[in-house]
Amino acid sequence: MRTVFTPSILRARLGLSLAALALAGCVPVGMNGNQVGQSRTTLTGPGLTIAAPTGWCVDPKSLKNTSNGGFVLFGNCAAISENPNDARAPEPALLSATIGPPAVEDKNGKLSLTRLKGIDTFFQSEIGRAALARSGESKDVKIESSRITGDMLLLRISDRSTSGGPPTARTYLRAITDIKGRIAALSVIPLKDGEMSASAQRSLIERFAATIRAAN
Repeated sequence: MRTVFTPSILRARLGLSLAALALAGCVPVGMNGNQVGQSRTTLTGPGLTIAAPTGWCVDPKSLKNTSNGGFVLFGNCAAISENPNDARAPEPALLSATIGPPAVEDKNGKLSLTRLKGIDTFFQSEIGRAALARSGESKDVKIESSRITGDMLLLRISDRSTSGGPPTARTYLRAITDIKGRIAALSVIPLKDGEMSASAQRSLIERFAATIRAAN
């Protein structure tokens, strides 16, 4: 578990730090005009299309693509394309997707409950919290809550470390699930603390996962 899953989480943290610099001043304010930025990309290593709900577009500087997986960050389309008439995200958040190794599926073809419980246990550990932290320090991360619902592990994470980019909320939501036979870590990262309720974040992460599944 530790030697397989940790690198993909580290790639996500590095990708977020790089991509956040391109999104300074981005405040999504609702839909307006036609979308010009790209709402999807293909990670050729795992052979998956990663797509976001309308209003979020790929930050090309964030893309990480290897034979074992990949990472992509989505921001407000108008900010990404620098086109004021482009679509705007209806909620003030960044979205990220990290695609990792093949999942261990149950008889229904979903990420097995045993594997989800193992991943949960890993992230509760010191090394798991260090993998989640932007600083790489376990002391900076607290798992506020975790729950398994269906084939998805939901983690509410508080990260007090700094990334060097523009501020985002310390507390955000991450989902671990199966996407076409691969372990995927999806995140909803509000731009500021208190801007999105827990229920709004969960609704968005479920839409994000559904959009990706529909694209594949």
